[in-house]
Amino acid sequence: MSRRLITHTRQERLDGILECLMADESASAQSLAAHFDISLMTVHRDLDELQRRGIVRKFRGGVSIERTSSYEIAAPLRRRIATEQKLEIGAAAATEVAPGQVIMLDDSTTASHMIRHLIEIEELRVVTNYLPSLRELSEVTGISVTAIGGDFDSGHESFVGEGAAKAVRELRVDALYFSTSSADGDGMYHQEEKVVRLKSEMIRCAGRRVLLMDSSKLAHTSLHRVCGWDVIDELITDDAAPLGIIEDIRAQGVVVRVVASDHVELQEEGKS
Repeated sequence: MSRRLITHTRQERLDGILECLMADESASAQSLAAHFDISLMTVHRDLDELQRRGIVRKFRGGVSIERTSSYEIAAPLRRRIATEQKLEIGAAAATEVAPGQVIMLDDSTTASHMIRHLIEIEELRVVTNYLPSLRELSEVTGISVTAIGGDFDSGHESFVGEGAAKAVRELRVDALYFSTSSADGDGMYHQEEKVVRLKSEMIRCAGRRVLLMDSSKLAHTSLHRVCGWDVIDELITDDAAPLGIIEDIRAQGVVVRVVASDHVELQEEGKS
């Protein structure tokens, strides 16, 4: 980060700081100050603001943007990770949606990539708790939308909590397209108990459950278990997924679709 970067607004600078941290996890407050030609105090104020939004974690001696088994990174940052893979997974998932269906999308950034491919599907209703998806759907004519309310969580950019869980409990949908922060051969996981409760209700209300997960999340665990593979009908992932995990999941009767970066499906095996 030798070249100084001049930004015009604070938000541009915050976005730039995130870009720097993603490119160099060892970036320090001092190097960021030099890069953006600002004071060290301003850098710390910016990092405090990013931490307040749940995007980064400050700790003694540094700052982290990495998810851990007990900490999930915020949606604004998750949108910047594995973008190409998420686009392909979302496009592949959308091909399964039929006219007249009611589908549920959770607050995963991967599921949100389905929306652009759903526009021409007739008599479709989409249910979601993810604010960016609700905004995008509000601009689409022809798709009916049901919003899941509850407590708004700025880090997830979605509605969660008991109010959201209660709303989902009263619904029945044809299919759920969702993601979690990690998965291994034993099941799926998330760091936050309130998110696990809501995802569990979503799983219970759906006739078909499709997990959308880029390969960076596989072969990892988090603090709370969401469910086992026995309740999942299909996994859609990308071609960098660990082969051992894929084989283990398929052995449990789950259909696994592995998509390549050019939209070509490579493999599909599992439940008939």
